Amino acid sequence: MIRASFAVLFLATLLPSLATAFAPASAAVAAAASSTLSSIASSVSEVTLIGEVDYDKLASASKFPHTADTLIARAKSLLNPDILLGQKDDGECLADDFEFVAAVVGPIGKDEYLGALANFKLEESFDIEPNFFGFSVDPMQPNRVWFFNRQTATHTAKFLGAEPKEDARDNELILPPQCYHIDFDDDLKMKEFGFYTVDRRQGTTGGLGGAFAYMYGVGRPLPIPECQPYKRSFRFRLLSFVGGLAQKFSRK
Repeated sequence: MIRASFAVLFLATLLPSLATAFAPASAAVAAAASSTLSSIASSVSEVTLIGEVDYDKLASASKFPHTADTLIARAKSLLNPDILLGQKDDGECLADDFEFVAAVVGPIGKDEYLGALANFKLEESFDIEPNFFGFSVDPMQPNRVWFFNRQTATHTAKFLGAEPKEDARDNELILPPQCYHIDFDDDLKMKEFGFYTVDRRQGTTGGLGGAFAYMYGVGRPLPIPECQPYKRSFRFRLLSFVGGLAQKFSRK
C-alpha cells in the first residue's frame, strides 16, 4: 500500500514536469507546421503560370463597349426568374440574330428557340435548383460570359407521361456539372446561348445534361443515341481492342 501510494505521488509530481519539458517541443512543431503552411500559401498566391493570358493587356485592347462586371451582371439578370433567358419577357432580351447551340442541338434561331421553350416547360414538372457559379468573361472573346452549374431537381408532376414515384428519394435528380456561355451584342442583347456537360461521370442522369437529363431521369429518354448515356461505338471498341493487342505483342 505504501509502495502504491508512493508511486501515485511520484507520477503526480512527474507529470507536470513532463508536460513542461515537452511543451516547448510541441510549440516548436506547431510553429514549424504553421510556418510551412504559410510559406506554401504565399508561394501559391505568387505563382506565375507560363502561357496564361495577359488579362489587363487583352482588356485594354478590347473594342467591346462593355466591361466584364457589366456583362456578368447582365448575364445574371437574364438567368433570374423574371426573364429566364427569354422565356418570361417574350424574347425581348434576345437579339434578332440570336442562336441557341448545345452539344447535339442547334444552332437554332430565335423563333424556333422561343417556340421550343413554350412547348417544353420543365418548371411545371420539376422543382429545380440551378446552383450557378464561376462567372467570368472570356479575355479572348470579350462579349462572352462563361459560367457553370451543378443542377439538382425534384420530380413533382407528370412529365412526358411519367408520374412522380411514391418514394421521394426516387424523384431526386442530380445533373452532371455543365458549362454555359452567353454572348452579347453591343446593345447587351443575348446573341448566343449554349451549354455543354463537362463531367459525364457525375450525377444521376447518365451523364446527360439539359432537357435530355430530365427525360432520362424519369425513364422517358428519346429513342436516339444522343438521349442515352455515352457508349463507345463499335469501331471505337474495335480500334481499342486492336491497339491493346498491338501493345501486348510489342512487349514480347
